[in-house]
Amino acid sequence: MKNLSVNIIGYINKQFGLGEGTRANIRSLNAIDLPLEINDFNFNIVDTIKDQNHDEISKLSLSNNSPINIVQLNIDKLTTFIEHGGSEYLKGKYNIGFWVWELNNFPKEGQKFYNLFDEIWTPSSFSAASIAKSSPIPVITIPHSININRTPHKRSHFGLEDECFYFLSIFDYSSSIERKNPLGTISAYEKAFGINNPKIKLIIKSSIRPGYKEEKSLIEERLKINSSIIYIERSLERDEIYSLINVCDCFISLHKSEGFGLTMAEAMFLNKPVIATAYSGNTDFMNVNNSFMVKYSLTSAKNYNNMSTDQDLWAEPNIEHAAECMKDIYNNPTHASQIARQGMLDIKNQLNPKKTGITIKNRLELIQENLNEPKNHKEYLNKISLQQIKIGELEEKLNSIKKLPSVQLKLKFKDFKNRISGKDRKYNWE
Repeated sequence: MKNLSVNIIGYINKQFGLGEGTRANIRSLNAIDLPLEINDFNFNIVDTIKDQNHDEISKLSLSNNSPINIVQLNIDKLTTFIEHGGSEYLKGKYNIGFWVWELNNFPKEGQKFYNLFDEIWTPSSFSAASIAKSSPIPVITIPHSININRTPHKRSHFGLEDECFYFLSIFDYSSSIERKNPLGTISAYEKAFGINNPKIKLIIKSSIRPGYKEEKSLIEERLKINSSIIYIERSLERDEIYSLINVCDCFISLHKSEGFGLTMAEAMFLNKPVIATAYSGNTDFMNVNNSFMVKYSLTSAKNYNNMSTDQDLWAEPNIEHAAECMKDIYNNPTHASQIARQGMLDIKNQLNPKKTGITIKNRLELIQENLNEPKNHKEYLNKISLQQIKIGELEEKLNSIKKLPSVQLKLKFKDFKNRISGKDRKYNWE
């Protein structure tokens, strides 16, 4: 189809999951030579997340002239997007929101954003099923593409010994230590190989994040009693992350739930045996033939974050089974190598950029054919959604103000006067 093109906006150069997900779609679009304008969104992000140039990005644009937008920002970033020109960016375009969600129910707090978009894309069938339950617009599965060109660093770059066997697990404190479950990985490792093992070691890699003192203390307590656990808390460049995965012998993720599972797919691409919980987004590309899938039981995820409820579930991986998988990989290297090779072949086939690019192109062509169709009050719905976002933002600010000690004192005094007078007076700002 002639003149097919797209604008894509996200954290283009940032070295974290949201950034890599955006680059995955850019990779796929480049693989089929589809014209695109790349718009960087660089707001509301901590300084410790590295900024790095990437092969996928030839140049950035300050405009979005194409009729179709892909807005690759999760729901927790969309209010900031609106505050920094998002309304104008979306105006008059066919707008696609690219979201990832890791629980079985999409939160009510995110549903106010539906009317900003014409459809939602998401990288896994698990995430799609979650969002589609409440979505009034189409929800399309567009998997992340995987392609790794360089792993230049050897073990010595990371201070690792040549003669040791290394398991590796990667997590980010801002993505929830409970959901990523590195403590479960430590428990499985210790059950399999004991503590202070000089030959078989576990690497726990996390990014630098300010705060999270309580969560970090949980890791530190386990390190005190086990010298064979290597803890790396620093931001690595992309080639370093891929090199770290490549120099290790096995990747493990005992997550409780994942929207997709990028690091697992990347480890499989690099021909590593991967142990992972057999639940959520990673099951789109992982199975018993290409990886080591860990049994689990479903448990409540109501305390996951301030958007989760008692209707949300996630997996509790079976630590004993995970330990058996770790021992199997160590004791049976030929079998582990066969599984890893199948994983590599499957990832390179299923998640290669050109294949994903063709999927995207087919969807965009269908969209472009219908661009001139009536919008069915889309502009009106868009305005309502923007108003709801603004109301939500003001409510959050008001709730923060109400928590201030001086305001709490005023509210208590008001309540006391109401009890004495038998009235129900309120401040105007309540």
